Amino acid sequence: MHSISRRKIVGAGAGLAAAPFAPALAQPAANWPSRPVRLIVPYAAGGPSDILARAVQAPLQAALGQPIVVENRPGGGAIIGTETAARAEDGHTFLVADSPHTIIPAVQARVPYDPANDFRPITLFGAVSMVLMVNPALPARSLAEFIASAKARPDAVTFGSSGVGSLTHLLPEWLGLITGAKFTTVPYRGSGPALLDVVAGQINAIFSSTLSAAGPLRDNQVRPLAVAAPSRIPTLPEVPTMREGGVDLVCGNWWGVLAPRSTPPQVAARLESALGEAIDHPAVRDRFVALGIEARPRGAAPFAELLSAEFATWARVARDAGVSVQ
Repeated sequence: MHSISRRKIVGAGAGLAAAPFAPALAQPAANWPSRPVRLIVPYAAGGPSDILARAVQAPLQAALGQPIVVENRPGGGAIIGTETAARAEDGHTFLVADSPHTIIPAVQARVPYDPANDFRPITLFGAVSMVLMVNPALPARSLAEFIASAKARPDAVTFGSSGVGSLTHLLPEWLGLITGAKFTTVPYRGSGPALLDVVAGQINAIFSSTLSAAGPLRDNQVRPLAVAAPSRIPTLPEVPTMREGGVDLVCGNWWGVLAPRSTPPQVAARLESALGEAIDHPAVRDRFVALGIEARPRGAAPFAELLSAEFATWARVARDAGVSVQ
């Protein structure tokens, strides 16, 4: 057993309750929407997905002329809420998805929906870059020094993660695959407790977003070593990219809206347009800037390209690292 991150565990997807089906879309797509529009957030209230969904709620309601209901359906590591959206047939129910949507099929053999084929992409909200952060007491002050110390002491450098099979778990695995370094990943019940233990010095490092780690970064409670972005980011202009440090690793956490595959194309196009208006609303732009949300190409086509690339990337990383959740 190489580390705790390699152990197979019993996944949280078992025993999911069947989602109630709504009546099939009856009116012509030209009359859509004819009733409140439901945005399912597959996480508890107060998290990033919930915050972003509620940020666009009012302007999206103005654009569509119908109430926008943000519905939190947490459980099963996002599987419960995602399955609810996948099975919806009313033409008015959509999913607020994030990066784990493309990770779940890579680490779990049995998922009660097809993450790639049961949905059609609408548009991205935006994304945040993932940052490699360490406790300030760690001697390493650059990515190269960090990797060298991990190679000198295999499995001695500890990474916190938000759970086995999560984005923050697979990123250290990916870093190890690229560099040949061996880390020990320690799963927590969420990235918040893991980040707190990095600050406290209980573990050495974590991959976290600028959104989740804004406070510790501001207060110098963690030391950012590298950002996994194509270029340096405005919120941390002094921090080099992973590529500048010699590691070809680019990854962000993104948020976007997916529609059930049964959604008529005209409805998907109308929602895509309305979401574009909502995201461009000055109040939403200001909110996203304050949260450090980075603009990304919007629309169905760029989102589809991103999803395809990420499904392939995480399948390869999970396979090569031997990560699975059963």
